[in-house]
Amino acid sequence: METTAVSTSAAGPDEFDRNVPRICGVCGDKATGFHFNAMTCEGCKGFFRRSMKRKASFTCPFNGSCTITKDNRRHCQACRLKRCVDIGMMKEFILTDEEVQRKKELIMKRKEEEALREAQRPRLSEEQSQVIATLVEAHHKTYDDSYSDFTRFRPPVRDGPVTRSASRAASLHSLSDASSDSFSHSPESVDTKLNFSSLLMMYQDSSGSPESSEDSSSRLSMLPHLADLVSYSIQKVIGFAKMIPGFRDLTAEDQIALLKSSAIEVIMLRSNQSFSLEDMSWSCGAPDFKYCINDVTKGEYIYTHMTYHTATYI
Repeated sequence: METTAVSTSAAGPDEFDRNVPRICGVCGDKATGFHFNAMTCEGCKGFFRRSMKRKASFTCPFNGSCTITKDNRRHCQACRLKRCVDIGMMKEFILTDEEVQRKKELIMKRKEEEALREAQRPRLSEEQSQVIATLVEAHHKTYDDSYSDFTRFRPPVRDGPVTRSASRAASLHSLSDASSDSFSHSPESVDTKLNFSSLLMMYQDSSGSPESSEDSSSRLSMLPHLADLVSYSIQKVIGFAKMIPGFRDLTAEDQIALLKSSAIEVIMLRSNQSFSLEDMSWSCGAPDFKYCINDVTKGEYIYTHMTYHTATYI
């Protein structure tokens, strides 16, 4: 009974190129790979292996120069075998029956080990999978990747310099006008108020720093827009939290504590969807709603000065 031959030769330069046609170097049939150091079809691979193992001696009935093709390769074994040797097939690459058996056993052992590793690999339980699905759904329902709501914010001001006193007065007035009801019509609205005096104090305390008055005024003029952005983001995080299994079962105090301690981190994680590594910025639709690292830093400062009304989280 014949034993399957195994080639131990290295792959040729075109072995891994699927676009290069593979042609048997012996008969011109479609090749299946490198066998015994040459590109051949399965038929010629088997013929060479059998001939070498049997130490067969063939004689050409003609003049020893037969053209071997797919159709006539069985007509002249002598010329076929000569062609195998001519293209580089080597008997040293033919495995013995014992070597073939050991190789088969090794392959089988590796397959069994891989199957065992796959079976032992940690898998999510049905409950865990359901939780993940719920979180993904909650994210999609509370994250608008069109950023259409950003047009409702007070516009960002990144234009030329104004006087420091005028900038502060305008910003204070703008912040005070809509500090708690910017998004009161939203079904997820939260009565979030900013400690605006503390925010403005930050710039007053830094007035003696080497920062120019133009830079300070420019930074301050962004506060109304960033306040709206942070407030909006918190509302969406609250809506997301309410969809998390078990969150509503907590006491109001615990809900507030969790939101206060993690809202900014959740906001940053969710914002990764709009972050670009190329220019290290967040692009949220229109060009006006493109934010750099400094904008986000100011947004985090605003967040730390927010106070919450417990009743709105219940």
